[in-house]
Formats: sequence, C-alpha cells, structure tokens
Amino acid sequence: MLYRESGQFKTSYKADMAIFPIRQDLWGVITTLIVAVVIVPAFASEHMIVGYLLPF
Repeated sequence: MLYRESGQFKTSYKADMAIFPIRQDLWGVITTLIVAVVIVPAFASEHMIVGYLLPF
C-alpha cells in the first residue's frame, strides 16, 4: 500500500460510496489521465503514436 487511509473519514453514505473514496486515488487517476492525454502525445514521435498508441 502506497498511502494510509487513516484520517479520511466520511460524513455521509454518499461520500462513503463514491467511486474514489480516498483523495489519493482521485489525484492518481487525474494525474494518469493528464499524462496519457496531454504529455505523452505532446512529446511522442510520429513512430510511437502510429505504432504503439494508435492500436489501443
């Protein structure tokens, strides 16, 4: 485990049933999406985009 879940208390049932109930999970997903959608295409070569990223 990379982080501790202690100290992140939920005050409602809706907050407890959230898709990302822990803040680190939400920020990790946001960071991964930004890197995948913005950073990689901005700095990738044409070969990498056509050969590796396009099939996915």
